Parts: sequence; structure tokens; C-alpha cells
Amino acid sequence: MFDKLKMLGLAAAFAVAAPVAALAATISGQIDITGSVNLNTSDFSASGNADLNNPGVVIIATGDFAAFTSPGSLASLTDIDFTAPGAIWAVGGFTFTASAFSDFQDTSTKAFTADGVISGNGFEDTDGILTFTSQENGDAVTVSFSSTTTPVPVPAAGLLLTTALGGLAFARRRRKNA
Repeated sequence: MFDKLKMLGLAAAFAVAAPVAALAATISGQIDITGSVNLNTSDFSASGNADLNNPGVVIIATGDFAAFTSPGSLASLTDIDFTAPGAIWAVGGFTFTASAFSDFQDTSTKAFTADGVISGNGFEDTDGILTFTSQENGDAVTVSFSSTTTPVPVPAAGLLLTTALGGLAFARRRRKNA
């Protein structure tokens, strides 16, 4: 009887651990990149674009980003077409790919927000938000990209499976004892 319970417990442990071990971790942290934009050829509206000057420079890297990049690292910046979302920046093996743009500001401060996915370095693709703002410094216009992740919690399927297997074992033992 003890051997059967031991075998059932071992099977339950493998059943719970196998799906969890197969999942990669989501990315957590924040990365801020600075660069410059050509305002004469940019239009910060839903049908416009942002003409970025490559490269950018990392100014802050926290969480998982800090393990692969650091302040001063060069980031590859891609010109942005707001009607055709795509990759915006890449640095340290990470890439931010926009899926939608919103909150356009085409006043003295040029700005927008992008929803997208941050991927790379063996991590699971993670939803992220990019906030873009421009600042005029005399003749130069600098931009700041602040990208943060919004990790999705792991489902409680493992706990549910463990509880169900425990309930089955308890019911079988109770039936056997009756």
C-alpha cells in the first residue's frame, strides 16, 4: 500500500513539474534608451512617422535587462511608421516590437505610447509598453524611450492538478478502507 502511495506521489510530482519546467521565464524590468529624432521629417500622428537617428544609448537597465546590457551600451533604433508597427529598438539581445501606437502628441513635445512585445535571450516573449518623449535642447532634439514589461502570471494549473490528484488518492484510500 505504501509503495502505491509513493508511486502516486511521484507521478503527481512529475505531472506538476513537467509543464512548468518547459516554460521559459518572462522578462521583467525596465530599459531606458536615449537618442535623437529629425523633427523636420517626422509626423507624430496616427498616420505619421518618427525619423530616428541611429544609434541610441542605454541610460537605465534594471531587472533582466541589466544582465545583458548596461548604461552606455549602443542600441539599434529603427525609423517608425505608425501605420505599420514593427521593431523599434534592439540592444543586448533584446528587441521591442510594437503592435499598436496611441497617445500621440504633436505639439511642442513630440510623444507617443506603443504596446508591443519584448523578446530575446531565451526569455518568453513578454508584453511591454514603450513611452516615447522628445526634448529640445537648443538645436538638438533628444528622445527618450522607456520600455517596461508587463509579465503575465503563470496559471494555477499545477496547483489545480495537484489538488485533483490528491483528492483522487484520498477517495481511493477511503473506498479501500470501507
